[in-house]
Amino acid sequence: MTLTDPAAEHEMRHAGDGAAALALHRLDRRDLATLAWRAAAVALRPLAAQERFSSRAELTLPEADREPHRTAFVVARGAAAVGYGVLDAVGYLDQLTDRPREAALLRAFYIDHAQQRRGYGRAAVRLLPDLVREVVPAARWLYLTVNEKNPAAVRAYAAAGLEDVGRYLGGSHGPQRVMRMAVR
Repeated sequence: MTLTDPAAEHEMRHAGDGAAALALHRLDRRDLATLAWRAAAVALRPLAAQERFSSRAELTLPEADREPHRTAFVVARGAAAVGYGVLDAVGYLDQLTDRPREAALLRAFYIDHAQQRRGYGRAAVRLLPDLVREVVPAARWLYLTVNEKNPAAVRAYAAAGLEDVGRYLGGSHGPQRVMRMAVR
Protein backbone atom coordinates (compact mmCIF):
# COMPACT_ATOMS: atom_id res chain seq x y z
CA MET A 1 0.00 0.00 0.00
CA THR A 2 1.31 3.48 -0.83
CA LEU A 3 0.74 6.60 1.20
CA THR A 4 0.17 9.83 -0.68
CA ASP A 5 1.97 12.10 1.78
CA PRO A 6 5.62 11.06 2.20
CA ALA A 7 6.28 14.48 3.78
CA ALA A 8 4.33 13.25 6.81
CA GLU A 9 7.20 10.87 7.57
CA HIS A 10 8.13 11.32 11.20
CA GLU A 11 10.88 8.71 11.57
CA MET A 12 14.31 9.38 10.18
CA ARG A 13 15.78 5.88 10.15
CA HIS A 14 16.89 5.22 6.60
CA ALA A 15 19.09 2.59 5.01
CA GLY A 16 20.18 2.06 1.48
CA ASP A 17 20.31 -1.52 0.24
CA GLY A 18 20.74 -1.43 -3.48
CA ALA A 19 18.20 1.01 -4.89
CA ALA A 20 15.93 0.81 -1.84
CA ALA A 21 16.01 3.53 0.81
CA LEU A 22 13.98 2.25 3.74
CA ALA A 23 12.59 3.77 6.92
CA LEU A 24 10.99 2.28 10.02
CA HIS A 25 7.86 3.95 11.40
CA ARG A 26 6.54 3.25 14.89
CA LEU A 27 2.86 2.38 14.98
CA ASP A 28 2.18 3.34 18.61
CA ARG A 29 1.41 6.99 17.95
CA ARG A 30 -2.00 8.47 17.18
CA ASP A 31 -1.24 11.15 14.58
CA LEU A 32 -2.69 11.02 11.07
CA ALA A 33 0.50 9.76 9.43
CA THR A 34 0.73 6.88 11.90
CA LEU A 35 -2.91 5.99 11.36
CA ALA A 36 -2.20 5.77 7.63
CA TRP A 37 0.88 3.59 8.23
CA ARG A 38 -1.20 1.32 10.48
CA ALA A 39 -3.76 0.83 7.70
CA ALA A 40 -0.94 0.11 5.26
CA ALA A 41 0.61 -2.44 7.64
CA VAL A 42 -2.66 -4.35 7.98
CA ALA A 43 -2.85 -4.67 4.19
CA LEU A 44 0.55 -6.43 4.02
CA ARG A 45 0.74 -10.22 3.66
CA PRO A 46 3.65 -12.64 3.97
CA LEU A 47 3.85 -15.57 1.58
CA ALA A 48 1.24 -18.16 2.52
CA ALA A 49 3.96 -20.63 3.60
CA GLN A 50 5.55 -17.97 5.85
CA GLU A 51 2.39 -16.94 7.66
CA ARG A 52 2.63 -19.75 10.20
CA PHE A 53 6.00 -18.33 11.27
CA SER A 54 5.21 -14.60 11.29
CA SER A 55 1.42 -14.28 11.47
CA ARG A 56 -0.04 -11.04 10.01
CA ALA A 57 -0.27 -7.45 11.18
CA GLU A 58 -4.06 -7.60 11.34
CA LEU A 59 -3.60 -10.10 14.20
CA THR A 60 -0.39 -8.93 15.88
CA LEU A 61 -0.97 -5.16 15.75
CA PRO A 62 -3.97 -5.32 18.14
CA GLU A 63 -1.87 -7.52 20.47
CA ALA A 64 0.94 -4.95 20.40
CA ASP A 65 -1.58 -2.20 21.17
CA ARG A 66 -2.74 -4.10 24.27
CA GLU A 67 0.76 -4.87 25.58
CA PRO A 68 2.73 -1.80 26.76
CA HIS A 69 6.06 -3.61 26.31
CA ARG A 70 5.44 -4.17 22.56
CA THR A 71 5.99 -1.63 19.80
CA ALA A 72 4.80 -2.42 16.29
CA PHE A 73 6.50 -0.83 13.29
CA VAL A 74 6.14 -0.68 9.54
CA VAL A 75 9.00 -0.92 7.04
CA ALA A 76 8.57 1.73 4.35
CA ARG A 77 10.20 2.37 1.02
CA GLY A 78 9.33 5.98 0.32
CA ALA A 79 5.57 6.25 0.71
CA ALA A 80 4.97 2.50 0.36
CA ALA A 81 4.71 0.03 3.24
CA VAL A 82 6.74 -3.08 2.41
CA GLY A 83 7.08 -4.86 5.75
CA TYR A 84 6.01 -5.09 9.36
CA GLY A 85 7.27 -6.26 12.74
CA VAL A 86 7.01 -5.92 16.50
CA LEU A 87 9.67 -5.16 19.09
CA ASP A 88 8.99 -6.70 22.49
CA ALA A 89 10.79 -5.70 25.69
CA VAL A 90 9.54 -8.76 27.60
CA GLY A 91 8.18 -11.66 25.51
CA TYR A 92 10.11 -14.85 26.20
CA LEU A 93 13.47 -13.07 26.51
CA ASP A 94 14.11 -14.89 29.79
CA GLN A 95 14.35 -18.09 27.71
CA LEU A 96 16.86 -16.53 25.29
CA THR A 97 19.32 -14.70 27.54
CA ASP A 98 20.48 -14.49 31.14
CA ARG A 99 20.01 -10.71 30.90
CA PRO A 100 16.49 -10.18 29.56
CA ARG A 101 16.36 -6.58 30.81
CA GLU A 102 19.24 -5.78 28.45
CA ALA A 103 17.49 -7.17 25.39
CA ALA A 104 14.62 -6.72 22.97
CA LEU A 105 12.84 -9.37 20.95
CA LEU A 106 11.92 -9.07 17.27
CA ARG A 107 8.70 -10.91 16.53
CA ALA A 108 6.04 -11.14 13.81
CA PHE A 109 8.50 -9.72 11.27
CA TYR A 110 7.83 -10.12 7.57
CA ILE A 111 8.14 -8.43 4.21
CA ASP A 112 5.02 -8.33 2.03
CA HIS A 113 4.87 -11.25 -0.39
CA ALA A 114 4.96 -8.91 -3.42
CA GLN A 115 8.08 -7.12 -2.11
CA GLN A 116 10.28 -10.09 -1.22
CA ARG A 117 13.68 -10.95 -2.74
CA ARG A 118 14.65 -7.28 -3.06
CA GLY A 119 16.84 -7.01 0.06
CA TYR A 120 14.20 -5.14 2.08
CA GLY A 121 14.23 -7.59 4.98
CA ARG A 122 17.99 -7.44 5.32
CA ALA A 123 18.01 -3.64 5.07
CA ALA A 124 15.17 -3.29 7.59
CA VAL A 125 16.96 -5.50 10.13
CA ARG A 126 20.05 -3.31 9.79
CA LEU A 127 17.88 -0.32 10.77
CA LEU A 128 16.52 -1.95 13.90
CA PRO A 129 19.31 -1.01 16.37
CA ASP A 130 18.22 2.66 16.32
CA LEU A 131 14.59 1.74 16.91
CA VAL A 132 15.52 -0.74 19.65
CA ARG A 133 17.55 1.92 21.48
CA GLU A 134 14.55 4.25 21.26
CA VAL A 135 11.87 1.87 22.53
CA VAL A 136 13.98 -0.29 24.88
CA PRO A 137 16.69 2.11 26.12
CA ALA A 138 18.40 -0.49 28.34
CA ALA A 139 18.75 -3.02 25.50
CA ARG A 140 22.21 -4.08 24.42
CA TRP A 141 21.01 -6.94 22.21
CA LEU A 142 18.22 -7.66 19.76
CA TYR A 143 17.09 -11.30 19.79
CA LEU A 144 14.83 -13.30 17.54
CA THR A 145 13.94 -16.90 16.96
CA VAL A 146 13.61 -18.29 13.47
CA ASN A 147 12.14 -21.63 12.53
CA GLU A 148 14.51 -24.20 11.07
CA LYS A 149 11.87 -24.87 8.40
CA ASN A 150 12.39 -21.31 7.13
CA PRO A 151 15.98 -21.46 5.76
CA ALA A 152 15.53 -18.33 3.62
CA ALA A 153 14.83 -16.32 6.78
CA VAL A 154 17.84 -17.87 8.55
CA ARG A 155 20.07 -16.80 5.65
CA ALA A 156 18.54 -13.31 5.45
CA TYR A 157 18.97 -12.69 9.18
CA ALA A 158 22.59 -13.89 9.06
CA ALA A 159 23.27 -11.63 6.06
CA ALA A 160 21.78 -8.70 8.01
CA GLY A 161 24.27 -9.22 10.83
CA LEU A 162 22.50 -11.47 13.32
CA GLU A 163 24.59 -14.23 14.83
CA ASP A 164 23.44 -17.72 15.70
CA VAL A 165 23.89 -18.14 19.47
CA GLY A 166 23.88 -21.94 19.20
CA ARG A 167 20.64 -22.44 21.13
CA TYR A 168 17.25 -23.70 20.06
CA LEU A 169 13.77 -23.35 21.49
CA GLY A 170 10.89 -25.66 20.80
CA GLY A 171 8.00 -24.20 18.89
CA SER A 172 4.56 -25.17 17.67
CA HIS A 173 6.03 -25.54 14.16
CA GLY A 174 9.38 -27.10 15.11
CA PRO A 175 12.78 -26.00 16.43
CA GLN A 176 13.49 -22.28 16.63
CA ARG A 177 17.06 -21.10 16.12
CA VAL A 178 18.05 -18.26 18.49
CA MET A 179 19.87 -15.35 16.82
CA ARG A 180 20.99 -11.95 18.09
CA MET A 181 22.72 -8.73 17.13
CA ALA A 182 24.30 -5.98 19.21
CA VAL A 183 22.39 -2.70 19.31
CA ARG A 184 25.02 -0.72 21.29
